[in-house]
Amino acid sequence: ANFTANKGKLPWPVQSGIVKLRFGTNPSPIDPSIKIKSNGVRIATNKGEPVRAVFEGTVQGIMTPKNGNNTIMIRHGNYITVYKNLSKFYVNKGDKVTTKQTIGEVITNKASGESILSFGIYKDSAVQNPSLWIYKL
Repeated sequence: ANFTANKGKLPWPVQSGIVKLRFGTNPSPIDPSIKIKSNGVRIATNKGEPVRAVFEGTVQGIMTPKNGNNTIMIRHGNYITVYKNLSKFYVNKGDKVTTKQTIGEVITNKASGESILSFGIYKDSAVQNPSLWIYKL
């Protein structure tokens, strides 16, 4: 299966959600005069929401940094999809995954009560705009 052939048709990485931050340069939610650059999208969703692979591939890596931004990276040929802010993992490095397979759960921020998935797409190391790839994102 070909990742590129599915551009604009890929499923959302969560079943339900609202885009809180789009790809590219955005005004800061705290101070709109400050611009912040986003390498992906942030999607607000439900507590404990399952996170899904947007396309079949192989789990390239799992990162569990001290700051809690647990991340799964999935390789699809020259492309990598990145799923950040997870509380649980259901896959391991090297696992083959299918489209819409549940790979983990979104973490809920204890302070804000928000459950926000950060999602990105890269070709080789170049950042892609997820809105061009995900259906109606």
